[in-house]
Amino acid sequence: MKLNPKVILVILAIYVSAGYLGAILTPQYKAAGMQAFKNPQNVENSVAYFAAIIVFTGIILFLSKYKSFLKFMLYSVVFLSCYYTFYPFLGFLGIIPSALIIILLLKRPGWLSVDLAAYFLSIGVISIFGISLAPLPAIILMLVLAIYDAISVYKTKHMLSLAESVTDLAVPMLFVIPLTKNVKDIKIDPEEKKAVFLGVGDVVIPNILVASAQRFVTSPVILGLKVAAWLPLIGGAVGLTVLLTKFADRPQAGLPFLNIPTILAFLLGTLI
Repeated sequence: MKLNPKVILVILAIYVSAGYLGAILTPQYKAAGMQAFKNPQNVENSVAYFAAIIVFTGIILFLSKYKSFLKFMLYSVVFLSCYYTFYPFLGFLGIIPSALIIILLLKRPGWLSVDLAAYFLSIGVISIFGISLAPLPAIILMLVLAIYDAISVYKTKHMLSLAESVTDLAVPMLFVIPLTKNVKDIKIDPEEKKAVFLGVGDVVIPNILVASAQRFVTSPVILGLKVAAWLPLIGGAVGLTVLLTKFADRPQAGLPFLNIPTILAFLLGTLI
């Protein structure tokens, strides 16, 4: 399937803008005490993050047969995540936009509400883990997750099952980019090909290094973003472009395409 250039540009805009905003907002999240790990330099943080992802994935797959309970659990996680996203700017009042997002997802469970919620969540998670993981732990995490993503999509295929489970529930764990004007739901249908799906993790994970570089690396600043952060952001965008233009014919593991050029661009920046 060859994607329309406009669709590609929309996906790239989501990816780049989320990474950019997540990076430049790191001072606000740092000041609000949103750092997830006490010592961002500790490589063990990467292990803890990866273990949490494995456990969370396992829970979702286990509960996929119990849709009502799974929906309650995931919406609770989304509400809490939204609250932490808005907290640095609104404090306790962050509960208000968080509740409004949940109401929107419940009342209007279409692709637009899901994308809106996913976008806000992506920015917050990028910033929080960008200040929580220094570049080395972030790179280690990205390499491990790239391997895991490839195995879970191409070999065990459980990531595809996970995607189908969450799209049925209209939970913002995927960005949904419609290919036709008549898309009203967000169900995955490989035959009809009504939409392109981009995992929130595909936006968040590589951009953690962007935010980490913004937080921990000293370099010149251009348009609010350090050069050390611009390079991995551009690297990830290049990888995403290759993925969308050359390999969009079937579901792909996004992180190998995104993480590797992001890491290489960051390392290139350290040599300049």
